[in-house]
Amino acid sequence: MKHTVFLESVVPPEWIDELGHMGYLDYQRAADVATMAFWAAMNDGRGQKERAGAEFVIVDIHVRYARELRLGDRFQIATSLADYDEKRMLLLHEIESGDQLCATVLLLCLSFNLNDRRVRPFASSVLEQLAGRVDRDAFSFHPLHGCMSLPPQCG
Repeated sequence: MKHTVFLESVVPPEWIDELGHMGYLDYQRAADVATMAFWAAMNDGRGQKERAGAEFVIVDIHVRYARELRLGDRFQIATSLADYDEKRMLLLHEIESGDQLCATVLLLCLSFNLNDRRVRPFASSVLEQLAGRVDRDAFSFHPLHGCMSLPPQCG
């Protein structure tokens, strides 16, 4: 599987809820940091001004919690590009602590232009990066191409 660790961190105090573990929204917050690191890599490090409004929006999210994270736990997020087409990308984030899977976050993203607030095709340079990153063989599902069955780690 072509995955890259886009975040390594420690659970901070502000992410701990009244039950003494990382709050459910903070798994998504951590995944968001990894998503933005993935996006920067797909844009060869070009900043938002250089991208001329060519960004993305998240239109669907599926989170599966497998193991709690507590204050001070070290974790990492490995990100895989499960599928893409000219206007969509499907990212799978696996949040792990040690050798244990803690959560998965599956995101469906649309290419979006901030200038006219419309869905547009990804820039050709981004499509080239996505083509080099996708690992369709590692997944038994290709929802963007007509088949939908989630991988086992997504529940």
